[in-house]
Amino acid sequence: MAFSLQLLHREDFEGRTLRALAGGGAIGVLAALGQRFGVDVDPGFAVVAAALAGARPMLGYSAALRLALAILPALPYFFDGVSPVPQAFSAAIAAALVAWVGQDGERIGKGSEVVAGALAAGALVPLGMYVQQVMDARFFPQGGLLSALVGFTAVALFWSVGTLASHVTLHVDPVESRGGTLESTLTGEGKDLVGRTLTLYRQCHAVALKMAAGPGRNELVEVLRKMAREAFNLAESHAGLVAQLQSVAQGDVDAQVKDLRARAAAAEDAVARRQLELAASSLGEELNRLDTLSRKRERLLAQLHAQVALLERARVSLVGAAGSEASAKGAQAAQLAKRLASMGEEAPPSSEAEQASSPSATRVSS
Repeated sequence: MAFSLQLLHREDFEGRTLRALAGGGAIGVLAALGQRFGVDVDPGFAVVAAALAGARPMLGYSAALRLALAILPALPYFFDGVSPVPQAFSAAIAAALVAWVGQDGERIGKGSEVVAGALAAGALVPLGMYVQQVMDARFFPQGGLLSALVGFTAVALFWSVGTLASHVTLHVDPVESRGGTLESTLTGEGKDLVGRTLTLYRQCHAVALKMAAGPGRNELVEVLRKMAREAFNLAESHAGLVAQLQSVAQGDVDAQVKDLRARAAAAEDAVARRQLELAASSLGEELNRLDTLSRKRERLLAQLHAQVALLERARVSLVGAAGSEASAKGAQAAQLAKRLASMGEEAPPSSEAEQASSPSATRVSS
């Protein structure tokens, strides 16, 4: 059984790490100033500063989260504990709060994400404090601003690296892992269809695994994976075409063609007129290419809808087979696999064939 790790919201983690380092550096400067007046600042404050700087609270939770980050991580220090136990608990509390409502300003963290981030951050902060002590002993025995700046930043870095655990998801099924990655990166209708595909695949897969083990069930599971992979391939191709079309403003190209044709008609010099006509013809071919891409995008979206519908039919067939006798499920699994495979072969005509049959004349702008 293959396991795969999936990293979600990588950009959010990277941005939070940079902000956390800035927060740790700022509290390091304050710690250096405090040393001049005989005030020792605990390295655990680097965690609080990193959490306050790195958190991006959800709308409506900003004030509550920042107040909680300023108060709750300090609670472990009121109990009798030997360093680095209070700092570890403080780091865990701060990481849990950030993973809950301070990830990216748009979503509430899942329970598993909160727990994973809290445990990892609580385990890594003591290691960060040890690194701070080693660097002080080796490079900064006299203390000072640079010592505090580097040391507190290191503690903030280890805390932020610990929060990476809230962005990692373990998948047993690589197809499910790929679908989750696609769903988190796509937008619009493609994102909705990928999410629906992922839900249907999970439901079908769960029903299939309840059937009697054997070659029939293995064949059925493989057919389901193939159907889901095909949907994901279509979604990726559709997203690529959408990105290409969004990078070019078709209306601007059309306006340029009209302008060039008007200039060519008004030109008195034959050579200049010919050059303008060639430029307009070249842009007209570009418009043809954009039209072809637009039609291909529509076909891919239609094929994606059809593939999702096939998974819907597969789910209905599997649910119907789930109510049969357990002794017959092994044979039914093989029959279902063949039926679903034949359903998958009922695909619409390929986009290449349609493109070959489409006219290739250069577009003329009126």
